[in-house]
Amino acid sequence: MRKIKVFLVSLTILVLAATSFEGIAMAAQVAWVNESSGRVHINGGKNDGYELGTIVCFFISSREELVCGIVKSTSNSEAVVKVEKRWGKKILKGTEAMLYVEEEEKEEMKENENKEDKEKMEENEEI
Repeated sequence: MRKIKVFLVSLTILVLAATSFEGIAMAAQVAWVNESSGRVHINGGKNDGYELGTIVCFFISSREELVCGIVKSTSNSEAVVKVEKRWGKKILKGTEAMLYVEEEEKEEMKENENKEDKEKMEENEEI
């Protein structure tokens, strides 16, 4: 009886933790893979930042290898990433898909944010 109580308390804590962090760190995942053509279908689209031509990476083989491909088609909620055929066979359903961002692009994004903040401050001062 004691083991059941411990199990139920642990399960309750896990459920509460999972529901509280639900919207914080959601990434796109592999929905299915067309192994013969090397096309990986993910459940993230334009709304999640997966635009045409962006680079998307997947960890395979217990996070030992990083495989990257390019988004070839996208909709608001789905995208198709083209990878080499040999890697398409190793990517499994449920694998996390991550956007690849280079350091230069990160710096450009920070500069753009700073410019936007300055413009907003200037507009507020004028009012």
